[in-house]
Amino acid sequence: LQDLNLNDDTNNNNNDRNFELDVDNNNTMLDVKDLSQKAQNYVQDGEYDLALVLFGKVMAMYIKAYGKIHPLVAGTYHNLGIAHSHRAGLFLNDTSPKKYALKQALQCFQAAARTARDSLGKDHPNVAVSLVKVGFLLLRSRQYQQARVTFEEALRIRLSYFGNDYPHLLIANLHNNLGICELYLHNFHKSDKHLNRALEIQRSILYTERIKSTEEQLRLRLLEIADTLSNLGGLGLEWTRKEGPQKAGITSKA
Repeated sequence: LQDLNLNDDTNNNNNDRNFELDVDNNNTMLDVKDLSQKAQNYVQDGEYDLALVLFGKVMAMYIKAYGKIHPLVAGTYHNLGIAHSHRAGLFLNDTSPKKYALKQALQCFQAAARTARDSLGKDHPNVAVSLVKVGFLLLRSRQYQQARVTFEEALRIRLSYFGNDYPHLLIANLHNNLGICELYLHNFHKSDKHLNRALEIQRSILYTERIKSTEEQLRLRLLEIADTLSNLGGLGLEWTRKEGPQKAGITSKA
């Protein structure tokens, strides 16, 4: 089966991440926020070990100030997960260091989702942000059923937040990823449904934004559509290989 195009929201300008919440207006907490920003800068500069050290200090200070169940603690878990994920990219595939870094990332994103849920409520969009990262790592590690359950919960939250009829790229991303999960599980009809829903949303957004968007924004929207069409092509190939051309029922219209 060919490589498929996953989406973990990393390059999405419409990301609903909102972990930079206001902190108490005192010197200690402002220092923590500065420390957190410095750690994020280290991540951007590729200094992942330094970032992990600083995020660890930020976590300890937030827990001391607010306790273990707080949105800022959730945000720091999420940022730790990002640092571990990037650090994993430094190692060769199937090596112990890479596997360990990805395991650490998964644990951090799971803790972020859990802490966000307990501090903000089960339907808060921040919960979905971390769940997407969890699902992405599960899917990459071929834990397809667990990834599907995780993406389904993230989709439920986002549909609750944005509404069923609102065309949002974050919802399209989840339909795309669920389509890939169902493909690997050989649930071809469900895969086709999710991928076509992703394509429908992406085309709706492109049509709506085509006049006011910059050339670069339009290029990104077209690339997203191309990725989904490529995934539909992968679905068609696998469906045909497994069940034959007569039974493969791809419904998309390029």
